[in-house]
Amino acid sequence: MRPWTSGSLIAAVLVIAGCASAPPRTASSYADFLVGRVANARQDHQVAADRYAQALARAPESAVFAEAALATALIAGDIANVRQAVRRVPREDAPGYANLVRAAEALESQRWSAAEAALENMEGAAGEALIGGMLRIWANTGQGRVDDVLMDLGPLASVRPYGAVFSYQQAMALDYAGRDEAALAAYQTAAQGGLMLPQAIVRHADLLVRRGERAQALELLSLGQNGQHPALQIARARLEAGQDAAPEALTPARGASAALYGLGAIFLQEADATNGFSTLTLSLLLDPDADASRLLFAQALSARGGAEEALAMTAAIDAASDYAGAARRLEVWILHDAGRDAEALSLARAQAAGGDVRGLRTLADLHRGLGQYGEAESIYDQLFDRTPNDWRLLFARGAARERLGRWPQAEADFLRALELSPEQPDVMNYLGYGWVDRGERLQEGLALIERAVALRPNSGAIIDSLGWAHFRLGNYAQARDLIEHALQLEPADATLNEHLGDVYWRLGRRIEARYQWQRALDLGPENLAAVQEKLANGLPPEPPRQAATR
Repeated sequence: MRPWTSGSLIAAVLVIAGCASAPPRTASSYADFLVGRVANARQDHQVAADRYAQALARAPESAVFAEAALATALIAGDIANVRQAVRRVPREDAPGYANLVRAAEALESQRWSAAEAALENMEGAAGEALIGGMLRIWANTGQGRVDDVLMDLGPLASVRPYGAVFSYQQAMALDYAGRDEAALAAYQTAAQGGLMLPQAIVRHADLLVRRGERAQALELLSLGQNGQHPALQIARARLEAGQDAAPEALTPARGASAALYGLGAIFLQEADATNGFSTLTLSLLLDPDADASRLLFAQALSARGGAEEALAMTAAIDAASDYAGAARRLEVWILHDAGRDAEALSLARAQAAGGDVRGLRTLADLHRGLGQYGEAESIYDQLFDRTPNDWRLLFARGAARERLGRWPQAEADFLRALELSPEQPDVMNYLGYGWVDRGERLQEGLALIERAVALRPNSGAIIDSLGWAHFRLGNYAQARDLIEHALQLEPADATLNEHLGDVYWRLGRRIEARYQWQRALDLGPENLAAVQEKLANGLPPEPPRQAATR
């Protein structure tokens, strides 16, 4: 994770004690403030939010405490403390995030001019300005000024995935205004923009249904990865039952919430956790039923090691929600990532007990993640009988079979998966790496991995596969450059560190090779004995080089 950027919410909190308006030094309030500051520095944002809130309760006149409480509550996803703290932040010279909260609250209660006024007064960092621009669109839309929010989407088409967020937002604004033809065109433009925004796709389907195009709506909800998303599966089930795709009418607050979900996802993808979490909190403030934002929040918290916070977020997703099943399945992986595998298995088995396909798939994937490949394959076989043309299932079963040492069967699964869905970089990478690592079909394997890298250029694992292919071909300098780049992307991967050690050894850089192998050992590789052997004795003599023309 990259450090917090200057101008961010967190930076503001950490320097706030040095401001001219220093907090009153009553023992209890200032003690809470200092504890909150330490918790913030440790990225314990919920603890920090609680302690800052306590400090503010003891000294409600302190603008410093109010701004600190608001900033950390936004990052922690603590809506109650956000609402409390923003009321204590002075309106004059307020930080940008305070005006964003005020604008979101005004949109939520349909006070369009108040939202616009809050945004007019806003000054903030680049991320805050982007959020403010999106909220301003909906303040104008709520007042019927839809023409004021339209923009030329052409220049944004290549700015992925930001362009898709703006396209979807424009589509929803036009949809809300009843301008169906223009809305459909914008929805179709957005669909090509490299971002799946499930809330907007449901709105697109709902518009098609209102126009009497139910078959096209069903196709939209089933298209590609759309068919796997829980909210879209629920929407498809509604249509098949003769209902509307969306259970609630589109409003500016719901439209803004959906747009901020998309923006928050982009921030998190770019490792900007400050803006990512704060944007998702604003999404939930705008629409308390925005469980897609809760789910994404929980995923990001778990990825940062915050298992308890992530589980608290998923627990807030009601059993009647479209996302309830996805929340329970995510809880399996939160527990697994936290090392609580017995709890994860128990929960996964409970979900699979009724024969639910997604529950069974989660259990199979968990078995595979735990190295229990035979158990995983058995469940994949059951699922394959029910969904024989699911490329994801074939890929997963192939991965289990490869680990069981049954390469011909694994290879057949990977090839069939690519027949069903030819542009899947993970399948290309696994199959290409399997060929190259075995010294088989080297030219085809190299081409597959190169294609996978082109499709997913920021994947350390796939770039490592390309480097390893060149290593197997004896192209050690090229392998070094690729695997060093892969490690910049994924420095804590044991396999990548081991591979770089192998490359360094062949280049005669023996000290560096042993350093990389030791690092791989420290990270817990699966092939522990093999890495220990390399560390003790190095690599065996170089084998004859293989040509890529086999």
